[in-house]
Amino acid sequence: MASDRIYRITSIGRPLDPKYRTNRAVLLILPLAGAVASGLAAIRGVGFLEILIAGLVGVAVALGSWALARELAPDDNPAAFLAMAYAYAAFLALGPPSLLLLFTGLLLVRIVNRSSGLPARIGDSIVVCALTLWTAHVTQSPLLSLLGALAFGFDAALRDRLRRQWFFAGLCLGAVLWAFVLGNGLIWLRLWGPVTSYWPVAVIGAVYLFAYLRARSVASVGDASGTRLSPARVRAGMVIGLLVPAQSLAAGPAELSSALWATLAGVGVGSVVQLIRRNRSE
Repeated sequence: MASDRIYRITSIGRPLDPKYRTNRAVLLILPLAGAVASGLAAIRGVGFLEILIAGLVGVAVALGSWALARELAPDDNPAAFLAMAYAYAAFLALGPPSLLLLFTGLLLVRIVNRSSGLPARIGDSIVVCALTLWTAHVTQSPLLSLLGALAFGFDAALRDRLRRQWFFAGLCLGAVLWAFVLGNGLIWLRLWGPVTSYWPVAVIGAVYLFAYLRARSVASVGDASGTRLSPARVRAGMVIGLLVPAQSLAAGPAELSSALWATLAGVGVGSVVQLIRRNRSE
């Protein structure tokens, strides 16, 4: 199988295997997401290249938000589609988010929760560390490097720990200290928008916290290992999933992390819906 071949190369890649119904649904939705984004761009009268880019961004937002939600709530398939819908709506309403931030957050969570069931390969750690440092540079957010250190530290300290991750945690922490020495640490104090801008964030954070508190057990198994995922690792990944967009509040406008916040909203609302359905069935 293609997935088996992928896991010989990387432990954090999760191919969209069409044998699963949810994956088939995603494969059908992605072209539609691209077509809608391109169509709206064409209506605005932009050039062909801009139309093409809009379509690609639409696909990336839909795929990235769905994939991230699957990491944050591995037992809740509907929540991933809610997250996709919310993130795509935010993209249409607010403009393109930072795809670097979205996919960096996704890979940092995978390093921690080991959704494939396998520990990160050395190449995975190098790629994720480099991507984290690059995204921190591009978004002018040294705090993201600090979160990279935290994610690698989680992987080095939690069950079935991978000790070499302390090295990558040290690299990320060193980047934070270097940024502070250069004076860029002042960026940490910059906040976007008026105080009222934080109300949506506070509400999303509250419903996401509800999902976090309910994630005391996990039924999902690793794609490659077939063993049940560690609840401690899943919850640690959820912490990273929240802190990545939270740190961006000091790095730029709300649009930068809109896809991430929308994904958290989908996970939180999905958890509430799941609880309501369970109570009704009982």
